[in-house]
Amino acid sequence: MSATISENFLDKSPPLYSGGVLSNTLGLHIFRTLYLNIWRMKPKKVRKELQQYVDTLDKDGILVIPDFLPEDQFDEIKKEFDEMYSGWSPMDYDKEKFSKRQNDFPEYFRTIAEKIVSPKTPAFTKYFVNNSMIQEITSAVVHRENRLTPYHHFWYLQRRTLENEKAGYLHTAAFPHADVPYPTVKVFLYLNDVDETNAAYIYAKGSHKLTLKRLLFEYKLSVKYAKTKNDTVTDEDLAKLGYYAESICGKANTLFISNNMGYHNRGDFKTLEPRQTAQLDFRHLETWRNTLTRNDSNLISKVTRRMVKSIDKSRKEKLRASLSHNNVS
Repeated sequence: MSATISENFLDKSPPLYSGGVLSNTLGLHIFRTLYLNIWRMKPKKVRKELQQYVDTLDKDGILVIPDFLPEDQFDEIKKEFDEMYSGWSPMDYDKEKFSKRQNDFPEYFRTIAEKIVSPKTPAFTKYFVNNSMIQEITSAVVHRENRLTPYHHFWYLQRRTLENEKAGYLHTAAFPHADVPYPTVKVFLYLNDVDETNAAYIYAKGSHKLTLKRLLFEYKLSVKYAKTKNDTVTDEDLAKLGYYAESICGKANTLFISNNMGYHNRGDFKTLEPRQTAQLDFRHLETWRNTLTRNDSNLISKVTRRMVKSIDKSRKEKLRASLSHNNVS
């Protein structure tokens, strides 16, 4: 079975766009968007003490909670963050050590330092990655049961120099964009004070709603992207739809949960102060790996779990064979 399935079958989530110029002109993207949204226009109900949070996410698309963790728990996570970056200087510049995503925007990362770390440290894992409140709210918004560990990382961003004032706009993350055309959640915990001067997250409240205007806008973007691979959106475009972006500022220990079907972007740096965050990405909820990894004891769950293991085993065997061949060569 695994031989007939693509390599990324288990871990691929529905992309923002699909198809070519003709199919999108005929409305493919509209049908995709409706299909991916029609059964989850409203979040599911949650425990009474969390309902106000879910209601805010339903209304605005973003939820901000100051002083999220008890002070001692936050201090433990911050200590782990500081230890992870203790041997790294954001002022050092070495293009030879760029990751693939950094090589895609070399001029941006010449000016702005970035280091992403995916830790398995105890406080970060216990209080943030496995936080039951975050998990429940996320599942309610996307209508998916979370069966796997979300993508998780520490993220350090800092401008190296103030010389290039427009450095931030050399990266597509600086422009308003939606990640996908269906509900998807990212979670941020500010580990230092963040405002408009050190690249606070920017979000257009209400832009996550699937309205007729949004659908027509999506249609135009899908055709444009199919033709040019460019779907750049401006604040003026959002204003025409009735959406206005605002900076999500907060002190250290401010948490925000963002429905990234809504339009958002990264703020710009006006100082040399860093932006330090802990982040979770729940895009994996849309993958077949999450759908098939069931914990029940019934026959269907046993079969789907075995399917996942079979595909993973086949991948590993192919990788070992490839490495062995390269070593021999």
